[in-house]
Amino acid sequence: MALTMGKLPDYGAKDYSPYTYGTVSVVLLISVFAGWRLDVLALIENTPFQFQSNSFPDILLAIFRTACFALSFYTIIILMVRSKTPGKMNALRHKERDYHLFEIFGTERLVTFSSWTLIMFGLVFLFSSIGTWHIVLGNEIPDSIILLSTAIYPLALGSAFLTSTVVRYIIIPSEIKMERDLSHLFLPHEIVMHNLTVILLAVEIIATQPNLRPEFGLLGVIMGIIYVIFAYIWANYGGGYYVYSFIEPRVKGAPIFLTGLAFSIGLFYLGLWLIVELMNEIYFLGVLLLCLWVKQIIMFKQPIPNMKPI
Repeated sequence: MALTMGKLPDYGAKDYSPYTYGTVSVVLLISVFAGWRLDVLALIENTPFQFQSNSFPDILLAIFRTACFALSFYTIIILMVRSKTPGKMNALRHKERDYHLFEIFGTERLVTFSSWTLIMFGLVFLFSSIGTWHIVLGNEIPDSIILLSTAIYPLALGSAFLTSTVVRYIIIPSEIKMERDLSHLFLPHEIVMHNLTVILLAVEIIATQPNLRPEFGLLGVIMGIIYVIFAYIWANYGGGYYVYSFIEPRVKGAPIFLTGLAFSIGLFYLGLWLIVELMNEIYFLGVLLLCLWVKQIIMFKQPIPNMKPI
């Protein structure tokens, strides 16, 4: 996911980076303090990941989760990192303060937030599949697998639904407005990151009715801040560019945008938590709402010219 804009950010005469860095620090400290006060670590230990389903046999669930991990592994390693076809990204350069079309290869293709989302998706299905296979084989699930599955699951949920929504309602309309070629947004690895992740996570939710806590939304906020910090380091000491222009810390409004990014992951997770709560009371209504949500944020086919994407 690379949000590209035709208009350069309004740098102005004032450098807002001190305010941006200050905001990042304050949000991170508040989030960590809130997590400590709410004892999120204890909640993770006491709200274990749902390794079994009331609707599907353990062996079927184990196969499904293993297949989801295999899909993420294949997409990351084969379709992205080891691909000889470069990824194209029209990104904002830090020093030059202009847009430049980059061709990226290898692990550099993992600097986007979509890639981080896919990594979270793959990790949660890696650990959950290991746990489920332990059950199938009649073994006890290691505590480390339980903790990792429980902690990463909220990150995968919040970031996946946020990513698909941003691509569907912000990036694609922006590209259409600027009359740009959209084909790069519908390549196989992009389809996985922007569509299949939310579909498969929705299937997981429907099958297991997972144990979720609203406090876990704080984990999403912290993940958002970590990505923002990574983006600053990458622009200054790595690739020299910002994948997303609104993360540029020197422009007016950057503190607001980055705070919104951080909290968006947590807010999307809370939306899914509410749906799971509804499913626990009225199962079919919760499933219907989840399916409608997924339907509204996925897009497999490139819009035809002069056709609105929404």
